Amino acid sequence: MSRPVLLRSKLALITAFVVAVAIAGISVVTWIATEHNLSSQLDKSLMASLPPARFKIRCDLGVPAEGLRQVLQGIQTLSLDGPSCAPPGVDPVVTSAADFVTTPTFRDGVTESGAEARVLLQPIAPGEVLVLSRSKAEITSTLNTLAGVLVAVSVLGALLVAGAGLWLTRQALAPMERLTATAEHIARTEDLTTPITVDGQDEVGRLGRAFTSMTAALAESRRRQKDLVDDAAHELRTPLTSLRTNIDLLVRSERTGRELPQRAEVLDRLQAQSEEFSDLVTELVVLARDDGELASDPVDVAGVIDRAVTRARSRAHDHVFDVDRAEWSVVGDAGALERSVLNLLDNAVKFSPAGSAITVRSKPGWLTVSDEGPGVPFEHRTSVFERFWRAPGARGLPGSGLGLAIVADVVAAHAGSVRFVPRPRGASVRVDLPEIR
Repeated sequence: MSRPVLLRSKLALITAFVVAVAIAGISVVTWIATEHNLSSQLDKSLMASLPPARFKIRCDLGVPAEGLRQVLQGIQTLSLDGPSCAPPGVDPVVTSAADFVTTPTFRDGVTESGAEARVLLQPIAPGEVLVLSRSKAEITSTLNTLAGVLVAVSVLGALLVAGAGLWLTRQALAPMERLTATAEHIARTEDLTTPITVDGQDEVGRLGRAFTSMTAALAESRRRQKDLVDDAAHELRTPLTSLRTNIDLLVRSERTGRELPQRAEVLDRLQAQSEEFSDLVTELVVLARDDGELASDPVDVAGVIDRAVTRARSRAHDHVFDVDRAEWSVVGDAGALERSVLNLLDNAVKFSPAGSAITVRSKPGWLTVSDEGPGVPFEHRTSVFERFWRAPGARGLPGSGLGLAIVADVVAAHAGSVRFVPRPRGASVRVDLPEIR
C-alpha cells in the first residue's frame, strides 16, 4: 500500500518545480545572451582585422616568421581564377562557390582540420574574396563551462528550494497538524471539551476559531439534549406510573371478576392521562427539533394569530377572546409560530377564571397575550420559560411545563424575544419579532 503524499510535501515539490522552471528559464536566457555577446565580439574582432584594400597574399612564400605568422593567422583569399590561397602554416577554411559575395558577410565555417571557425567574407576585387577566420574553440569552451555552471546552479537551487520549502511549509502547517490531531482526538474520544490551541489571524487561525466555535456549539447541543432527556425521563415517570396504576386496577378487576365501583372514573382518568401524555410527547418532539429544520418563508402574522385563536376558542368555550391585530409579516416557520401563539393562549386560558377575557393585541413587530388570572410573581418571570418549570401554585394543574419553553425556543429561532410585561391584573406576555419591511 503506497503512502499518501502529505500536503507539506506537495507544496515543497510544487515550489521546487516552479523555482526550477524559473532558474532553467533564466539559465537559458543567460546562455543565449552570452553566446550572442561572444559572437558579436568575435565578429567585431574580425572586422577590425581587415587588411588594407590593396592587400595581396602570395602563396609561393616560405613559412613566415613567428610574428608575421600571428598577423597572417586566419587569412586567405578566394579567387574565381584559381584555388583558395592561404599563407603557409594557416589552417584554411573550407570554401565553396557560394562564398563569392558582393558585400561583407559573416558565416560559421569549418577549417580543413575540422575546427569550427567564424568566417568573414570581404570582397576585395572583382572575382576575388578575402576570407578572415577565427577559431570558435574559446567561445565553445566558455559556453560549455557556462552551461555546466548553470545546470549545476539550477539543480542545486531546486534542491535547496525544495528543502527550504519543506521546512517552511512544515512550520506554516504546524498549527494545521495540531488542529488535525485535536480533531482526530475528538473523533476518537468524543470529548468536545478538548481545548484547541490554534492562534493567529491567518486562514489556519480562522479555521481553528471556527472549529472551536463548532465544538462549543456541539457541546452545548449535547448538553441541552442530555438535559432534555433527563427532564423528560423525570416528567414521564409520573404519568406513566399513573397510567400503569389505573390499568392495573382495570386488569385486576377483569381477572378477579369483581366489578370496580369507580370503573367509569378510572376510564375518565385514563383518557385524560393519555391525552396529557400525548401532548407531552408532542411537546418533547417539538423541543428536540433542531432550529435548522424550521422554514424561512414570509409569514402573515395576522393569519397566524387568527388560526391560533380559532383553535383555542374551540376548546375554551367558557372564555372570551378579544383580538385586535394589524397586518404585518415576518420570515420564519408559520406552523411553529402558530403553535407558539396557541401555547400562549392555552396558558392564559389555564390560569384565568371561566368567563374572563383573553386579550390579544398585535402591531407590526410585536404581539401580546394577556389574561385576568393571578399573574406571575416578578421573581418567577424568567424561570417560567425554562423547560419543565412550574410555579408552586400551578403544580396541581394539568400540563407539562413545556408550553412557554417552546414559545421561548421558537421565538429565539426567529431572532425575536419574549417576556412578561407589567399589567395591573393578570399576566401579559409580549413577543417581539423582526418585521419584513
